[in-house]
Amino acid sequence: MNLSPTAPSRRILVSIALLLAAAAAIPARAADDLDKVVARLDASAAKFKSAQADITWDNVQTQPIPDTDRQGGTILFERKGGETQVALHIKTDNGKSVLKDMVYAGGVGKLYEPALKQMQVFKVGDKKTELDAFLTLGFGGSGQDLKKNWQVSYLGTEKVGDGTAAKLQLIPRDPAVAKTAPKVILWIDMDKGVAVKQQRFNGDSGYVTFGYSNIRLNGNLPSGAFEIKTASGTQVVNH
Repeated sequence: MNLSPTAPSRRILVSIALLLAAAAAIPARAADDLDKVVARLDASAAKFKSAQADITWDNVQTQPIPDTDRQGGTILFERKGGETQVALHIKTDNGKSVLKDMVYAGGVGKLYEPALKQMQVFKVGDKKTELDAFLTLGFGGSGQDLKKNWQVSYLGTEKVGDGTAAKLQLIPRDPAVAKTAPKVILWIDMDKGVAVKQQRFNGDSGYVTFGYSNIRLNGNLPSGAFEIKTASGTQVVNH
């Protein structure tokens, strides 16, 4: 009895073996690619001082009634003395001209709305570590810090704007962070070593997407970039 495989059978066995080998190689390649992204973020963080960019901010509600709200403006980051400061200047809301200034510095957040003549002040308190984990995502945060605070998975590459970015999925290690953002998708520009897009899910009700363009790194920021000048008669509301 001839038990040796026939030519068609051999071809099938070879095909199966090649498929299994390719499948086994995928996790290894993903791990290598993730290591490259982490190393690029480490290199960027080591030199990071500041960043300026145009920003779009899409707040997407999926439940109970689908709705999308888009705001646009500019954003500034500064890393100084181990602390991250952020200033966000909203200029449009769903295509209409609207001015809002948001600043986070020294553990205090401020929201100024000139049209309402109101500035709200928020003291972060014991939420500072949680907030910092978000603020440094893709801007000034190292790859090692990313892996420490999040379970990171490499999802390949994707076109964002005029370039191609590495796509990462982040699952928070801190249960407190997981309550507000159980999953984050982050797109990293490997040339600049910073984020060009971030999608933050807030459970089953929707998500927020930030898109960054016209990114300028480590330039001089305007004087008083993280201070808010209010008009006379502005009401200050402390939270």
